[in-house]
Amino acid sequence: MNRIGDRIVNLYSSKNRRWITQLLLLLPALVLMGIVYLGGLLIFGRYSFDIYENGKLIRGWEWDAYRAFLSDPYYWKLIGTTFRVAFKVTLWSLLLAYPLAYCIAGLKKPGMKQWLLLLTFLPLLVSAVVRSYGWQLLLSKQGFMNWLFIRLGITDEGFSMIYNETGVVIALVHIFLPFMVFPILNVLSQSDASLKAAAQDLGAGSWRTFLTITLPLSARGIASGVQIVFTLCLTAFTTPQLIGGGRVMTLPVFIYQRTLDTNWPMAAVASMFLLISSIIVSLMVNKGAEMLMFRRSRKGGQAYG
Repeated sequence: MNRIGDRIVNLYSSKNRRWITQLLLLLPALVLMGIVYLGGLLIFGRYSFDIYENGKLIRGWEWDAYRAFLSDPYYWKLIGTTFRVAFKVTLWSLLLAYPLAYCIAGLKKPGMKQWLLLLTFLPLLVSAVVRSYGWQLLLSKQGFMNWLFIRLGITDEGFSMIYNETGVVIALVHIFLPFMVFPILNVLSQSDASLKAAAQDLGAGSWRTFLTITLPLSARGIASGVQIVFTLCLTAFTTPQLIGGGRVMTLPVFIYQRTLDTNWPMAAVASMFLLISSIIVSLMVNKGAEMLMFRRSRKGGQAYG
């Protein structure tokens, strides 16, 4: 007993105290993630090997659901729609978020900066369900957007912007825009202003300074924003379901429907595919950003070497 007591006391000695404290701080989150997330994932993944036959679930260890999912053109069409919507939303979010983040980062007045930040992140305080219903009203045939387009003479009868891919993309861009703004703004706010001043002192114009200094330095923020928005779009369910009205079939909507039909093996396979796809895309974007930063630093080293 004395030996055990000595070992416990030695374990929490000043030498080991730091990493033991860090481990104890991480332990609640690790336990929660291990039980709730990984446990649920493993249980649902187990269903992917079962067999769904005549409306019944048969326990087993078969690859039938995987073969059916990967060999049927219908499922590849679903995958294509999901990735196309995610790509469009990510692209439009980036095009809208970068100028906004650049503008906020360059503001000198703290009050104005706080107001713009509040307006940018205010939509996050409202539920995605409420925002989706709001977009339903705005984008409908008799909605405000079509009323405005008719008044401006852009169209006579109004555009069809709901229950199709266009409406889903518009609503998702609005919902996920803050997730693109925040990482870009964070990087731009921390960039060294003396680099831009030095480039301009050496004769570089505004565009050249932006393309050679500001944009490469913000690559890490762009990559983070793309990772967050793209993966959130891949797994978005509420907005495609409400704005798409069942006509825009993405993988999360398909998973929901198969789960209701008790076809859990197919729902589990689609979930596994979605999870692996999200991880691969995140790794590819991260690798692309690293290569861009490394290429820039190597060019800089050659220039000064």
